[in-house]
Amino acid sequence: MPGVEIWSGKRRLGTTGASGSARIALQRCGGRQRRTEREMPGRLCLAGTTVARRLRHLGNGSTLARFEVECFSLVHTVVVGLRAENGPRLPILRLKNVVGQTDEAGVAHLLLEASANEQIALTLDTSKNTSLLPQNPTLDFVTRDSDELVLWRRVYSQQPPERRPTPRAIPRHL
Repeated sequence: MPGVEIWSGKRRLGTTGASGSARIALQRCGGRQRRTEREMPGRLCLAGTTVARRLRHLGNGSTLARFEVECFSLVHTVVVGLRAENGPRLPILRLKNVVGQTDEAGVAHLLLEASANEQIALTLDTSKNTSLLPQNPTLDFVTRDSDELVLWRRVYSQQPPERRPTPRAIPRHL
């Protein structure tokens, strides 16, 4: 991983390059244990941020010491594909904020960012079109600890217009 800073106490020893590796030289450490810490860039977290290793002086022809650490993303991407049949131009709400809108065919694609195991609720806002049933449906799901794709299909039916009874013509005597 490029951009990881390596620290010993309050002293920065180096930063990993494009290949994800860093070469650092520690002075006067023969046989003593040295703690190093790493800071991950952006929205990444490191499993076990501090590593203590016993360091020795290298002899001629010795291989370089190699320490590997694992990091994981704190924020994941969620792609939502939505089809609302008979539901054109409907706003899509997340936490009462509009995050998208269906097109003329009732299709929308959303790109969301969320942490692992985060509860997400998306609502199709039908408040401006009261003839659509069901009203304001909601998709609830919990994100995983990886990027994912969620598909949602909702079929709307049109509520028939209210029928008023037509007055019957009653015959009258002349």
